[in-house]
Amino acid sequence: MMKRFCLAALVIAMAAPAFANEPTLIILRAGPSGAAPDLIGFDALIGGPEIEQGSDFGFLQKSGDGYAISAVRVRTGPEGVKAKECVGGLAPSRTDALFEGAYVCGEELPVPVSFQPASGKLLPNLIDPNGSWAEEGFFVGTTLSVKIMPAKSVSVAPDDFKAVSGDSKADLRGLIGRVSPDRIQKSGVCGDDVAAFFPRASLAGCADAKIFEN
Repeated sequence: MMKRFCLAALVIAMAAPAFANEPTLIILRAGPSGAAPDLIGFDALIGGPEIEQGSDFGFLQKSGDGYAISAVRVRTGPEGVKAKECVGGLAPSRTDALFEGAYVCGEELPVPVSFQPASGKLLPNLIDPNGSWAEEGFFVGTTLSVKIMPAKSVSVAPDDFKAVSGDSKADLRGLIGRVSPDRIQKSGVCGDDVAAFFPRASLAGCADAKIFEN
């Protein structure tokens, strides 16, 4: 019960951006800016007795006969924001139209997930007889609790992103970030543009709002 309460409290504490019903995730990469249909975004909350609570977000992308996963794990504490790179993949399951696998952030516990392309559902894939489903996408287990939510995927060309400090475009490519919380947008830091933050590089900046309209 305590594990469920702690993770539920973390869900409530995280404010969603005002630009969409789903959180908006961003990747800085070469090519046109705008919606990224080749990327499947997800937002996840993790926790449990063997792992400190954290927030994961990232993308699935078709790779060979499966999917590659690239994500970031973020924790906020007294020392500020800490972020880790997460990688993983999904392979075809014995069940038709189902892909199974996991992603891992550093040396921490892997997060098992499954993906159904037909429905677009990415779900925890935890085999734990002592665990329980709180709701679809939210599994509370004895070693790891995971809540997965869909997210909007947007690609931004480095030239369309203005960093608050620094101007090295080459250093920005491949970074995964997210639209900043509503309170940051309302502060006017980016004017009519959209404020974004990339935890792995501790990089904040602004992108043209037109990129996010579709």
